[in-house]
Amino acid sequence: MSGWPVDAPSPLWMTLSREHFTAPALNGEIAADVVVVGGGIAGLAAAIELRRRGRDVVLLEAARIGWGASGRANGQVISALTRHGPEAIRKHWPGARGERFIELVRGSADHLYALIERYGIDCDARRVGWLQPAHTPGRARRVAGLARQWAQAGAAAAPVEAAEMARRLGTDSYRGGWEHRGGGHINPYAFTVGLARAAASDGVRIFENTPATRLRQHGTGWVVETPSGQITAGKVALATAAHTGTLWPALRRSIVPVTSYQAATHPLGPLADTILPNDEASSDTRMDLRYFRKDRDGRLVSGGALAIQIGAARRLPALVAERLAEMFPLLPAAPMQHFWGGRIAMTTDRLPHLHRREDGLCAWIGCNGRGLALACAMGPVLADAVEGVPDDELALRPTKPATIPFHAIVARFARLILVWYRIKDGREI
Repeated sequence: MSGWPVDAPSPLWMTLSREHFTAPALNGEIAADVVVVGGGIAGLAAAIELRRRGRDVVLLEAARIGWGASGRANGQVISALTRHGPEAIRKHWPGARGERFIELVRGSADHLYALIERYGIDCDARRVGWLQPAHTPGRARRVAGLARQWAQAGAAAAPVEAAEMARRLGTDSYRGGWEHRGGGHINPYAFTVGLARAAASDGVRIFENTPATRLRQHGTGWVVETPSGQITAGKVALATAAHTGTLWPALRRSIVPVTSYQAATHPLGPLADTILPNDEASSDTRMDLRYFRKDRDGRLVSGGALAIQIGAARRLPALVAERLAEMFPLLPAAPMQHFWGGRIAMTTDRLPHLHRREDGLCAWIGCNGRGLALACAMGPVLADAVEGVPDDELALRPTKPATIPFHAIVARFARLILVWYRIKDGREI
């Protein structure tokens, strides 16, 4: 398992965080019921749930808690998937299987905010809604239908007309869209660190700077090897996302790691009140996604992706600044003040996948850019998988990891599809 480079730019969220957590590296041999590999939101949520069920849990983080994608996200809390609404989910998974998963997605933000309340996590949590503005009339019609589907499934969702969307965004760049009033935004680094504090207080043994270097079977269980020690356990749960290495090669070959960059303005002062005046979060309908939200100091935080990574620290902030200026002409012409990035795990079908082997190795993977709320909701599901809940009773039915053909080539060059996305976005009406 590889981590985000130690010399990478620190996220703004780290500077703003009032939550703090540190843990030692593992040194020696210990035993546990379950080892969770990966100290992001997914691993921590699963570890907390397993501990609440009485299991002795050890969690390993290769770097520091919050240093990976969980602490580097934009921080939007979204109870919806990137491409699949309820009708598409039912078509993909007919019957009770699809309904269980729809219920999981619909309640995913509830899981996140419940964890914040239960443990008193100080992460600038705002639950004031999420907006998806449509960049074309055709997309506006499509997402209006999506809103109605989620509303029928019990979500606090509704279409938003163009004039109302313009008022709530502070720009007339869009043609309408939809809202999910159960969404919002958080400081994702503070939330992740707060989850670690909560897990440790519940009795989860956490070790930072402790990569799992090898898994080997031992009797009916496992030995997880690290640079300075090892853990003997009955079960192992991988929550390694885009940093999945060679621990389970088939898992690594089932996803494409993608780098997502973030950039933030300086505090905008009174001008911030004219942009997202109700303080919602916003992600639009483009395939080359444009998204933005404010932090507690009135910075505008946005981001994007690059087809070619060379010069990202210069090119991405300039691209984000240009896009924001198009939407908000009153923004001062000033360089973005903060820049950072993180790697997310993408699946070819844009759905998360749960995997479980008979030998006690489990994993879920594939946040597809919606990892904050989804990871919290998947924590109990991964715990269920570890505990042996039958496949047909799980909210997400386990499958075998499906290797992406020519994975090494796809993983290296997949970002070039961004060029096609931009062409397609420009042609749609």
